[in-house]
Amino acid sequence: MRGYIFLLLMTLLIAGAACENDDKTDPSLIGELDKQFILNAADDALFQVNAGQVAASGTKRKSIQEYSEQMTTDQTQAGQELQKLAAARKVQIPTTLSDERQQQLDSLSMQAGASLDTLYLNQVVAIQERVVHMMEIEGTSGDDLELKQWATNRLPVVRQFEERAKAMRDSLE
Repeated sequence: MRGYIFLLLMTLLIAGAACENDDKTDPSLIGELDKQFILNAADDALFQVNAGQVAASGTKRKSIQEYSEQMTTDQTQAGQELQKLAAARKVQIPTTLSDERQQQLDSLSMQAGASLDTLYLNQVVAIQERVVHMMEIEGTSGDDLELKQWATNRLPVVRQFEERAKAMRDSLE
């Protein structure tokens, strides 16, 4: 009987220790909301870099050329920052655009002149509105403190690009 009790106590101690170890999670693992934020933000940044390059080389308007060049520079930097954040969290960021963003880029690449300007600004406004929304959600609801801080810090820059794009789009009408 003593052997049975001893064996039972040892089993409970081992099981308790195993459960205790389960509570200690790997700090590089993140929640699904934070992971989706990284993946979506990286896809949007990559799209904006590529679309900015297309617009800068295809537009005749100096304001759109300057905007798209600034967007390309800014989003390249944001993408690099996201890559570092993702790597620290063991999240693999794709190096190619999602199908949806690739289709948008293909559509943009087929345009020229005024239709290029209009499509580019419409796409950028839509993306910026989406990114603002994503960053607001991450900044308030994300679990990863560093990602929340990054989103909060980037939000004013994204809003500024959004407002500039809206103003240029509205001036085309």
